[in-house]
Amino acid sequence: MIGISLKQIEYFRAVMEAGTVSGAAELLNVSQPNVSRMLKYTEGRLGMRLFERNKGRLQPTAEARALYREVQSLHAHLESLQDAVRHIARGELGRFTVGASPSLGRHVLPTALSSLRREFSQLAVKLDILSVSQVIEYVTLNQGDCACTIFPISHPQIETQAYAPGALVCAVPRGHRLSDRKFITPRDLAAESLIGFEPNTPHGQVMHDFLRQGGRGAAYLCTARFAETACALAEQGNGIALVDEFTVSGNVFPNLVALPTKWRKPFRIYLHRAADRPLSRIGARLGELLAAWVSVEP
Repeated sequence: MIGISLKQIEYFRAVMEAGTVSGAAELLNVSQPNVSRMLKYTEGRLGMRLFERNKGRLQPTAEARALYREVQSLHAHLESLQDAVRHIARGELGRFTVGASPSLGRHVLPTALSSLRREFSQLAVKLDILSVSQVIEYVTLNQGDCACTIFPISHPQIETQAYAPGALVCAVPRGHRLSDRKFITPRDLAAESLIGFEPNTPHGQVMHDFLRQGGRGAAYLCTARFAETACALAEQGNGIALVDEFTVSGNVFPNLVALPTKWRKPFRIYLHRAADRPLSRIGARLGELLAAWVSVEP
C-alpha cells in the first residue's frame, strides 16, 4: 500500500521550496545526508522519481509538482489546525453560555464573567437569567455550559459544586431608623413592615426560619417572587427586604443599606453542570472565581 508520512511531507515540501538539499537542510535544521536519505526513501516508497539532479539543483518532476499542490493544501489545513489548537489552549472554545438565578445575575455573575474576559480576551459569553423551575431543564438539555444558583439542586443528571457561603441581609432604605445598626436580629423587625416571599421558595423558607426565632409571623402586605424585586420595592419605601447578600452586592441598589443579620449563613453559590459532561476550562475557571467570592461578615 502506497503511503506517505507527515515527516516525509515536511521534507518533500522543504526541498520543493529550497530547490537544493543544502537549502532544505537549513530550513529543517537537520543535516544534508538526513535530507538525502529521506528523499531517497520517499521516492522508493512512492515508486516514482520526484526530482532530477541538474548542476547541484533539484528539478521537480511533473509528479512532484502535482504532489506539491496537494501538500500545499494539506499544509494550509494543518496551519488552520494549529490556530485552532492555540485558541482552545487559551480557552477560546466559542461562546460560553451560563445560566444564573436572579440573585446572582445582577452583580456576581457579570463580575465573574468580566474577569474571565480579561483573562480570555476573545471569549464570547452569554448570560441567561433563570427561575428555579428553569434550571434543571437548562442543565440537563445542555442549553448552557453550566448554571449558578443560590439554592442546591438534587437531580441524578446534574453534578453540583458548592462555593462561597452567603449571609442573610436586611435591606433597609437609607435614613431608616435601623440603617446605622451593625447587625439585625429578628426582634429588631417586630414592628417593621416586611416584604415577603412565597413560603415554598428558597428565600421564603430562609426568611420564615429567621423570623421564627423572634416570634414573628409570616403575614406581609407586599410579596415578591425574586429577591431583586423585593429590593426594588424596599427602595420605594414599601417595607424592609430580607434577602441573600449576593442580590445587594456591588451597590446595585444605591438607596438601600444592607445590614448583616446575626444568624448563620443560609445561602451558598452553587455551580451546576450536566453529569455526563465535564466542565470546560472556562467553566472550571468560573468556579475558581466563585470560590474566591468574599462574603459579608456580621
